[in-house]
Amino acid sequence: MEITIVNKTENEINIKFIGESHTLMNLLKTALLMNEHVEIATYDIKHPTISEPVLFVRTDGAEPIEVIKKASEDLIKECDEFIGLFTEKTKH
Repeated sequence: MEITIVNKTENEINIKFIGESHTLMNLLKTALLMNEHVEIATYDIKHPTISEPVLFVRTDGAEPIEVIKKASEDLIKECDEFIGLFTEKTKH
């Protein structure tokens, strides 16, 4: 995965995610919207087979990059928890 910051202000950011799809973008958007400092979190994919998703985040003044890092960490924790539960349930 490669990311490019398209535009950034004090409380807004647009990031292009190269090589990603709705799968990651929906997870990230959902995690971002759970943060009390996030006012808007959405993404756009102009054409599903030839364009890259662009994430847009607006905060209440919190640093957008830090908010995205926190959302990413939250997703990692959820995945780790799932792996643990799944592993326990599938032991013979």
